[in-house]
Formats: sequence, structure tokens, C-alpha cells
Amino acid sequence: MSDAISPGASVRVEGGMVVIRLPLTEAHGPRVALAECPCRAPKSNETMNIRQRLAKALGRLT
Repeated sequence: MSDAISPGASVRVEGGMVVIRLPLTEAHGPRVALAECPCRAPKSNETMNIRQRLAKALGRLT
């Protein structure tokens, strides 16, 4: 697996905040990747909350 990001994308810290930038055309990929896991293994409620909020925010953009 490569940790390279696509051209035009970046991850950096600005004013104490993590800023993730990616082309709008690529917003659907992370949204799909953040979808709820169908397995029955125990999950952290906080992690699930973060995934849901980020996926919802990405969905509003597209």
C-alpha cells in the first residue's frame, strides 16, 4: 500500500487544526471507505461517531 496522495491533495496542520484537502471529484471515495463495517466485531462508539460525521460532511459536498 502506498501512502502517496493524489495530485492536488494535501494533509497539513493550520492553526492547530488538521486540514485534509482533496479534489471534489474524489470526495466519494473516502465517504465509501468510512461506511459502517458490516462485521459484528465490537466497535468504539467514538470512532463510529467520527466516521458518521465525516462521511455525512463529505456527502453534503457532493
